[in-house]
Amino acid sequence: MFDRLWSKTQWIGRTVGVLAFILMLGLDVRAQDAKEKSSATSDSRDFLQTTQRIADSTAKPAPLRVLVIGAHPADVFDQSGGTMAHHVKRGDWVGCVVVTSGVRVHDKVITDQMQRKKEVPDAEKMKTLMAERADVKQKEVIRACSILGVREQDVHFLGANDVPLLVNQKMILELAIMIRKLKPDVVLTHLPTETAGFDDHSVTGQMVVIALRLSEGVDPEDQTPPHKVTQTFFFGQGSSGPRAGLWGNQGGYTNDIFVDISDVADKKIACLDAMESQGYAGEYARKRIETSDGAFGAKVRVPYAEGFISLNATTHYYLPVSEISRQHAKASDHEGIQRRSYRVNVP
Repeated sequence: MFDRLWSKTQWIGRTVGVLAFILMLGLDVRAQDAKEKSSATSDSRDFLQTTQRIADSTAKPAPLRVLVIGAHPADVFDQSGGTMAHHVKRGDWVGCVVVTSGVRVHDKVITDQMQRKKEVPDAEKMKTLMAERADVKQKEVIRACSILGVREQDVHFLGANDVPLLVNQKMILELAIMIRKLKPDVVLTHLPTETAGFDDHSVTGQMVVIALRLSEGVDPEDQTPPHKVTQTFFFGQGSSGPRAGLWGNQGGYTNDIFVDISDVADKKIACLDAMESQGYAGEYARKRIETSDGAFGAKVRVPYAEGFISLNATTHYYLPVSEISRQHAKASDHEGIQRRSYRVNVP
């Protein structure tokens, strides 16, 4: 009798223990679920708070790194010099990469004087002369960029032959290495379809676009970590170039970004003046800024502007309405005409 009672008591004890264990396990699972839900909620709140912090900081954005990649020496500033000056003044880093030597384009010795000779020098002499002219152009570009506030060590020359310049793997790899090394947030370069893709500008644009993708991955020949560029802007099209010739009928792109450069138009003229080897100094520089930047400016109700074409759509917390556009909307018709009529006067 006593043995049966003791056995029953042990069975009850074991059953109660099992039930208690199950109960504790259930409580632990529920606690873990609650913890995970709390963590997920916390993560969501952190994400939302981060988004809000980013939105609240847009009035004082973190310094940008802006890289301009041009086919020829003057290309690194003649379509974006005013924009570059603004970003340098704001405290952003601005750098340049010149793809070709540019000695066969507009050079007063190679392309101008040689045209009037009965015979050009032999190969060795010509190579020496072209190297000398390339050095002249490099010094001119460094001087021009310094006017905008760009440091000499931030101007890079890749030295490719400019005629013919073709899309090639070697140059694409070099550009990707430069992008990884310099880590720009923004890249400014040529539209890949300019003149239907048949000149140095468009070829450079094509190679840059490929290099941008390549820079996002690793390269066995480059120990620099991958880098992703936030946005690419192509130099604007059609400011002073009415469609002419077979390749001039290419279209379908709209200049969607304009930068008012009226306050630094004199600096841009000074940059063009620095390119004496190309015949840009003097009257051409003044004519150029009126027909190009002046034409862009007229489209957006300012004296002078530089136009750009965005590669990617952008994400905003608020609708992107600039204060310049708001002020223009409040101006009367005659006030707008008076504003656009300003002309920079550089002797």
